[in-house]
Amino acid sequence: MVKISIFDYGAGNIFSLQSSLQRNGAQVSIINDFEESSEVDGMVLPGVGNFDPAIISINKCKSGFSRFMEKNIPVLGICLGMEMLFEKSEEGQLAGLDIIEGEVLSLPKNLVKIPHIGWNSLEITDKKSKLFEGIPNKSWVYFVHSYYTTPKNSA
Repeated sequence: MVKISIFDYGAGNIFSLQSSLQRNGAQVSIINDFEESSEVDGMVLPGVGNFDPAIISINKCKSGFSRFMEKNIPVLGICLGMEMLFEKSEEGQLAGLDIIEGEVLSLPKNLVKIPHIGWNSLEITDKKSKLFEGIPNKSWVYFVHSYYTTPKNSA
């Protein structure tokens, strides 16, 4: 059974995420300190919340997070969780975790209604990605977001 930890930074969609992972066969623990996550197969940084309070929460145990990352355990950032992995986000004033070089920007208000809500098709550019394994290109998914990522290195 796959062991997954969900980091609770105080505002995320913890319980629906936990339920979804369990329904798909994972053993799930909810943690608020990375020392508790030494024996897991993966980590999820959930979505929902505000950038600065989430960064403050995760920075309280940043040394534990750094040690966790050194073990090369996969981390999935959902929405705000993904934002925190970047150097910075326009949603907040504080620095991000700087795991991914780049920044998170607000969607252009002159091009889309903010927040962007609705169905869109995926364009999967990395066919080898385990994240999209089994998901056909051009699959329709539901979005609710106001930001997008701009990594410095697209590889």
